[in-house]
Amino acid sequence: MKDKIRELLPEIEWIHDKELQEKVVATYEEALTIGGWEPEDMKWIPFTLLIPNCPTSLLVHNRGVVRIAKAAMDEYNALYRDKENGGFQLDNDVLVAGALLHDVGKLVEYEKKDGKAVKSPMGKDLRHPFSGTALAIKNGISSRIAHTIAVHAKEGDGGYRSPEAVVINKADFINFETIKSFLGLL
Repeated sequence: MKDKIRELLPEIEWIHDKELQEKVVATYEEALTIGGWEPEDMKWIPFTLLIPNCPTSLLVHNRGVVRIAKAAMDEYNALYRDKENGGFQLDNDVLVAGALLHDVGKLVEYEKKDGKAVKSPMGKDLRHPFSGTALAIKNGISSRIAHTIAVHAKEGDGGYRSPEAVVINKADFINFETIKSFLGLL
């Protein structure tokens, strides 16, 4: 299963720390197992149940969030690295791992019923930012990265978001809101 997860999410290689890569894979592996999914199922599981007949899979959405977040980070770091511009730098591994894991909790928030993804009993009690954070911490992901999972959605509105969490939140909503707009749902 580990090899298949890495194949489906090649962006895992963007994490510089090899041990952190393994923890990200382990988190996905556990979420898939608990949810009763196979890695390939991420190709058809909708990234959201809020869009009827959602045309975009969880896999494509997760990859999109990582790619947009990393592109934003690369441009941000290039502009703000110099002292006269603040000397600000986003952390690659925190951002990439957090973006990869931001929706991992959906693998336990959803279940397969009659060939479709629906809310699971756990999903009715806990939204994915909570279950994803718990899975990540259980698999050795740092609290700094777990924070980005916990606050990436509405649960983080009005509270503190680390700089990396801000980028992940915006990348997530760029993906979500543009798809809604293309579908005429805005």
